[in-house]
Amino acid sequence: MSETKLTGLDIVGDVIRENYDLGTVNTPRQLETTHQRRHRKMLVETGVGRFLAKTYRNDPTTVDSLYFQHHLSRHLEQKGLPVAPIQPTRDGHSFVLQDTWCLELQRFVEGHSMAVTAATLGISGSALGRFHQVCQGLPVPPRDARKWRFSEVPRETFERFFTLAKEECEDESAIEHCNNIVAFLKHAGDVLDIDKRYAFETGLIHGDWHGGNLLFLGEELQAIIDLEFSGDGCYLEDISYAVSNLCIRTTTSTEKMKIRTETLLDAYQNHRSLSYAERVALFYAVGVKHVTTVCYQAPQQGGRVAGYSPAQWMAILDVQTRWLAEQSHHARWGTGS
Repeated sequence: MSETKLTGLDIVGDVIRENYDLGTVNTPRQLETTHQRRHRKMLVETGVGRFLAKTYRNDPTTVDSLYFQHHLSRHLEQKGLPVAPIQPTRDGHSFVLQDTWCLELQRFVEGHSMAVTAATLGISGSALGRFHQVCQGLPVPPRDARKWRFSEVPRETFERFFTLAKEECEDESAIEHCNNIVAFLKHAGDVLDIDKRYAFETGLIHGDWHGGNLLFLGEELQAIIDLEFSGDGCYLEDISYAVSNLCIRTTTSTEKMKIRTETLLDAYQNHRSLSYAERVALFYAVGVKHVTTVCYQAPQQGGRVAGYSPAQWMAILDVQTRWLAEQSHHARWGTGS
């Protein structure tokens, strides 16, 4: 009789049974609909409920990051911000160390990615403001600033994107749109120059604030997830990510962009006020983040991002960046200028 070979999922199940008091533990199953690029994610049914199992490499950098993420998760929970609670092991640890990998269990949170409505925008803005407020004074680990291209879109990436758009167009419209976007990015580089960043307040930031990391049931926030990029940074980075992803990305309507942005920022400022320097720089930071994301995603998604081709995106980005430049002008000089 031949022996049954254990699969990776069987091994994960055995590790959970050995280290957690959860009653019956079924063999985990892969979550096919979630991103797996940084670590493996599995759903585990147990006698006391459902859990999300995540595996990581066992190396000093990753382990230190897990300790910090779990400390931050507990802190946010204590301050009333919803998270996916970390399940402690039988010995009271927040994860299990194996020879070459480690495992954490989170309570499985029922929910879906944030749908943009007036209510969810306000909730998201308020949650981000609270996040920044309640984390002031916490020890902040260093963070790779290159994760965000703060002052400019990488030139080669934008040039490749423009080439695709130009090949698609039969007229000169792509060139006109490109010139307008380049002018915006040049101004952004001046406003966000590294020598001027002393004016932007820094602290502990989330690092990846978008709808997929905000789990909702209807219009109620269930959990802020994915604390992997949290660490030292400009608050402006989180705010610009939020505005780009939740307020600007899906529309060219100036009315929608205005209403969405004001809704989110008003809710944010109930907990932390933006400085003058942040208000002026914010809209350029939003544009840099937005253009960078579209240019990067195009080759990864077969040339189309959110259903639009490069030429269509050049026209969209032209409208969006012109509106963003106007908002920065208003923030600096007032609406009567």
